Amino acid sequence: MALKDYTFLSYVFLATTVILFAGPAHAGLCDNAPNKQVCESIVYHRTDPRDGVLASMHKLVSQTRDGKVVAQKYDKSLGAVQCINEFNGAIEDAKGALKDLSNNDLSTLKNDITAAKNHFDKCNKGFQGYGETNPFPKTTKLLEDIASVGLYLANLIKL
Repeated sequence: MALKDYTFLSYVFLATTVILFAGPAHAGLCDNAPNKQVCESIVYHRTDPRDGVLASMHKLVSQTRDGKVVAQKYDKSLGAVQCINEFNGAIEDAKGALKDLSNNDLSTLKNDITAAKNHFDKCNKGFQGYGETNPFPKTTKLLEDIASVGLYLANLIKL
């Protein structure tokens, strides 16, 4: 009878040990991201930061194109016209970041992502400069967050 109890306890101990040690081993790419929710929506189940940067830059290009469509609805606003130009620049910088990634040019990759992010800031400041209120602040905030996630993930890449 005592032998059965020890066998059962050894299985419980083994199962507990496996569960405890398996948990921390799966630390995610987004654990320290500036916007964890946006990061997780982009990264999903990826474990390689390089793949995460690739996904974030594709997402940035796509979402910036969508943002440009939103901005075009406000084409009578000087701030919106400036945003459209800034969005074009951000798209080009994000595409440049994709090329930098394929060329393993980490410093230029980070510069291009930062430049893309700065375009969204210029968009917001453009409205202020013209004395207008940004009619699509959630769009520019999301785009800034995606760029920030891309930069965060680029800093995790080891060459």
